[in-house]
Amino acid sequence: MKKLTTLISILVLSMFATTAYAYNFPQPDWTALLNERRAMVTATDFELYVEGPLGSAPYYGAKFEPTSGVYIGMVAENSAKARPLGSYLTYLQNFSRDDLYNNIGPMVKRDDVVTMVGWTIDSLDYVDFDSMRKTLENLNSYNKPMLIRFANEMNCSALGDDPDRYVSIFRQAANLIHEFPNLGVVWSPNDIGALDRPFQYYYPGDEYVDWVGVSCYTTKYFQNNPNTSDSDATYFITGNYGWSTNKLKPLMDFMAKYNINKPVMISEGGIARTDKTGDNYVGWHEPRLRNMLWNVIMKYPQVKMINYFNSIQASEFQSFYISDSAESISIFNEAASNGAYLRSASDTPKFVFKPANDGGTLTADSEGLVKLYTLAYFVNKPDITVTYRIDGEWFHSSNQIPYTCYLSVNNIADGAHKFSISTDDTTKEYTLYKSGNLVSFGKEPDPSAAAQAPAANPAPQATEISVLVNGTKLSFDQPPVSINDRTLVPLRAIFEALHAEVEWNDATSTVTAKRGGTTIKLAIGDKTLYKNNVPITLDVPAQLVNDRTMVPARAVTEALGATVDWDDATQTVIITE
Repeated sequence: MKKLTTLISILVLSMFATTAYAYNFPQPDWTALLNERRAMVTATDFELYVEGPLGSAPYYGAKFEPTSGVYIGMVAENSAKARPLGSYLTYLQNFSRDDLYNNIGPMVKRDDVVTMVGWTIDSLDYVDFDSMRKTLENLNSYNKPMLIRFANEMNCSALGDDPDRYVSIFRQAANLIHEFPNLGVVWSPNDIGALDRPFQYYYPGDEYVDWVGVSCYTTKYFQNNPNTSDSDATYFITGNYGWSTNKLKPLMDFMAKYNINKPVMISEGGIARTDKTGDNYVGWHEPRLRNMLWNVIMKYPQVKMINYFNSIQASEFQSFYISDSAESISIFNEAASNGAYLRSASDTPKFVFKPANDGGTLTADSEGLVKLYTLAYFVNKPDITVTYRIDGEWFHSSNQIPYTCYLSVNNIADGAHKFSISTDDTTKEYTLYKSGNLVSFGKEPDPSAAAQAPAANPAPQATEISVLVNGTKLSFDQPPVSINDRTLVPLRAIFEALHAEVEWNDATSTVTAKRGGTTIKLAIGDKTLYKNNVPITLDVPAQLVNDRTMVPARAVTEALGATVDWDDATQTVIITE
């Protein structure tokens, strides 16, 4: 990621040093550009999403483009805690090597991945096409799909000083890459770049591009300056405005304006965790990491690959490294496993995200559940709770992206219902139709379409699970379930059997249990349990099933000081004090 050119430097260069460029860049209307960016970063996103059918995402027929699903990837050498992955990110620098790094080559040959090769060059003056051909021959011999990102981030570096020259050299490189069947071409600018160098100066034309990539990094401060002005934060979409869904808007608007129909990738990107002062942005970083991994592929279905830059950018005093953070790598792995991502080159997704009114007919799973999500962005409101209601009655709240909820069709009568999502001051309404185990929004379910669609929520599996507390078998109106190989039990029944006092906060969807000197708190949809204010990460978040709060049996019970065992032969959870 190249260091962005500041607004001040752009103005100075434009006023006093334009002769240094081979190209005379027209000056933007700074006021108009600021107003345009302000409209981008202040626009509200508030939309209900469902798990739609495969094949309903846009497909452009590009080289190595999946018809459905999104490749999820990471810098190859730092990916051990996130595998399996659908893509690897690696690099070539100038023309000093004719193959991948020694430790990366075996990984690419071994694993079922699409490799995004970032071929970075420092100058257009020393492009060596003979050397490039030899390297491409070696890469092609892997017989693995590779996407070559050549001469990237030209819109914020010296590579872009002469756009005509850049386009000419990129076209020559693209023609060369296209001679090899296992290689594709990625054109990849910086998401914002220098403000006087818009994307259209550098686009080489559709025939030279297979994928459009973008470097998409979100930082708390513009150029590490904690005193960043609001106008600079707006121009460069940082700080409070710095969300991946916002940072992609300029590129998406450019592609729409010029009718560029190509799959898009975040060729490299990340969310800053620290800066040069050593300040850790935990509370700022984590929701934005969720936004990048969940909301981007909801809002922009043309995005077909995301490569996370799991590294430290020492030259810019920024760390995007997440493998040393249990919570951050857990957020990554949770998102990567959501069913919409591809975790190998030959993987098949379970669904694609669709806006609810465009999601078609959904089929409830064996537990009668349909999984729903909300994309919610309100400027300067990073901490919100999304509440779900049917016919005006509350049934679920979530305070964490992607604001997941499970809708139980068993508790809904057939016919039309009012359905809403809301925050403290905003409500959006839908018409929900239910027929048997079929659900749809906006129009009545189509049984023939439902037969082709995947189940909306494949995670919970029906099992015959018993629970013994101090030798007494408990009975439940909602039996335990197994989700992602973890047993979830009704919280209140377990806690009360352990003589804990249980309180429910409807506004925050938070359960508090007290026993002796121990207090634990847990919010619906959250994977963090707090024991006497000390966070404990859960494998599976607490969630509502048939209006009952279900929690991981072992984690929450042991937090209260009890012992938990599992009898696999009888499928029994055994809890003793």
